[in-house]
Amino acid sequence: MSLDKQIEAIKEIYREYKRAGEKTRPVIVGKFALSVYTQGMYPANMISLLHPDIMFLEKVLSNLGYKKFGDLWLKDDITIEVSKDFHLLTGMLNQIEVDREEILNVLSLEDLILDMMKFCVEGDDLVCELVRMIVKSYYNALDFHYIYQNIKDRRFISKLKEYKKEAEGLK
Repeated sequence: MSLDKQIEAIKEIYREYKRAGEKTRPVIVGKFALSVYTQGMYPANMISLLHPDIMFLEKVLSNLGYKKFGDLWLKDDITIEVSKDFHLLTGMLNQIEVDREEILNVLSLEDLILDMMKFCVEGDDLVCELVRMIVKSYYNALDFHYIYQNIKDRRFISKLKEYKKEAEGLK
């Protein structure tokens, strides 16, 4: 599955929101947000979308020809997960321009790091390396105060401090 094809699917969903006059667009979360920020270096096999009005999001997906299987919506080779991680909506988001025509709402880097650290501390070494890369790449833009304030699992602290120290050594 190519990142470009997944981005096209999101753009199609956003167009349906616009046609319906809905002002808020779904937010890209989870491992797919990691895929967006790493420009496909982490290939997520499904798109994770979060929107406060789940029924509206599911109606849009249905109207676009997606079929529901549990929490997943499938159409051709596109898989969309309707996320219920509503705690992420209280955080920040970034708006990323694609193809000079569309703005995608993506979970902020800080909230993404916090979200991905749960996979990292559970042993997903690839996610750990990608979080390390994000911390190094975006070190000057990251709000570490926000990150540390919002840590819910103390296991994240030592790893994040390690990544931050490595990034500081590069400056």
